[in-house]
Amino acid sequence: MAYRMLRVRQDLHRLIPSRFPPIDVYARLGPPELGAIAKGIESKTNPRLRAKDRLTGMAGVDDASPRLQNWNHAPFAYSNPEGSTFLNPAYGVLEVTDGAHAALYWALLRREEFLQRTEEPPLDVDMRLLVTPVDGEFIDISNTPPDPDRNRRWALGRELYENGAKGVLFRRPRLPRALAFAVFDSTVLGRSVQSTHYRFSWDGKKVRLIYDFSSGEEILREDLARELEGTVESDRQVVCRMPTRNSREA
Repeated sequence: MAYRMLRVRQDLHRLIPSRFPPIDVYARLGPPELGAIAKGIESKTNPRLRAKDRLTGMAGVDDASPRLQNWNHAPFAYSNPEGSTFLNPAYGVLEVTDGAHAALYWALLRREEFLQRTEEPPLDVDMRLLVTPVDGEFIDISNTPPDPDRNRRWALGRELYENGAKGVLFRRPRLPRALAFAVFDSTVLGRSVQSTHYRFSWDGKKVRLIYDFSSGEEILREDLARELEGTVESDRQVVCRMPTRNSREA
């Protein structure tokens, strides 16, 4: 089957768990000597660092390359036991979203799913927005209705991957109004930049509120859902405007 190719050259978005403010992960160990020992152990056991060492030993791969930046490299080095939208757990994939608002809501849905599974009591989860430049040709199936069947999506993704596709532009089954990108080839990535930090407030059942550290505003879950859930009425790109409420006015 022939697929439409689309040249993508734009900044895309995703959220990752992150403490605010950022800290050295080994700072809690205390003395710097213990941190150095821990880093040495990590260098021998961490899959991302071992994969990075293999890549830097290849001709034409610079240690400063954007594809080796931690945020860009980790999704390809660590396997996801649940797989991704288009590929099973054997493949590394980076999924990003067009628009910070859509990326925020998708992260909310995924984090909710995890917390519900583990039956976590009320807690706060800090997240950070990453902005990643992407420049490459993608298979565009964004006008195709999202297929809810995971096995069919994986079969399609494997076919595209094995035929050399850099990635896929698509709409997620759970969030069809947002454009998403599955990146198969890390060479299309520019250097990711850290952006806004958020705090997800989990009440034991849902993430009902998100706090924006940069503005001091509180974003209500129902506002995000109102803007981003539903069906696509045309193949034009949906521009989402997300209402916010200032915490002092709530």
